Amino acid sequence: MMMKTLPALMLAGAGMLATTSAMAKKPNGWFVNAGVGSAHYKASVDGYGSGTEAGTAYMINAGYHDQRILGFEVGYTDLGSVDAKGGYGDRAKLSGDGWTLGLNGHFNPTRHWYVSTRSGAFLWKLRAKAGVAYDDGSTETFRGSEQSIGWYAGVGTGYDIDRHWSVGASFDYYKIDKDDYDIGTRIFAVNAEYRF
Repeated sequence: MMMKTLPALMLAGAGMLATTSAMAKKPNGWFVNAGVGSAHYKASVDGYGSGTEAGTAYMINAGYHDQRILGFEVGYTDLGSVDAKGGYGDRAKLSGDGWTLGLNGHFNPTRHWYVSTRSGAFLWKLRAKAGVAYDDGSTETFRGSEQSIGWYAGVGTGYDIDRHWSVGASFDYYKIDKDDYDIGTRIFAVNAEYRF
C-alpha cells in the first residue's frame, strides 16, 4: 500500500509546485549529492521491541533532476550501527546498509529556495554480531546476516547557491521488514549537492 501511495503523493506535490517554480531558474540535469546525519532506529524481532536507539548515518546519491517531471536516482546508504552490552560481558552489534533506486523531485518555489522529495526501493543488508561470555571466563562470537528489499521515502529543503551547488537538510525513512525483523530508521541529515 505504501509503495503505491508514495509515487502518487510525489506526483501531486510536483503538480502543486510546478506553477510556483515556473519563474525560477530550473536546476535540471545530472547530479551527485551526499549527506550525513543522525539515525534513529526502532526495531522489533519476533514481536519483541528493542526501543529506540540512535547512531550516525551517511548517504550518497546520483541521478537526474527535471522540474517538469520526476527525476530518478541511485545511491548507497549506511544506516550506521547499534551496540548493546550485557551485565556479564555479553555484547551485541547490529549494522545495516543498502542500495537505493527510486524517483526524486527538486522544485523551486523561489529562485534559491528549494523543496525536494524522494522514494523508492531499498536493497538492504543487516549484519549481526554477538559475543557471549561464559562463567568459566571464555567467550564465543556468533555472526549472521539477512538481506532483502524494503522501501525508503524522504523530504528536504534548502538553498540553491547557484546553478550547480546547493546545501540543505532532509528527513528520510528506511523500512526493513522480513520474517521476524521489523526495523524503521529515521535519518535527519545535512547534505550538499552538485549539478553538472
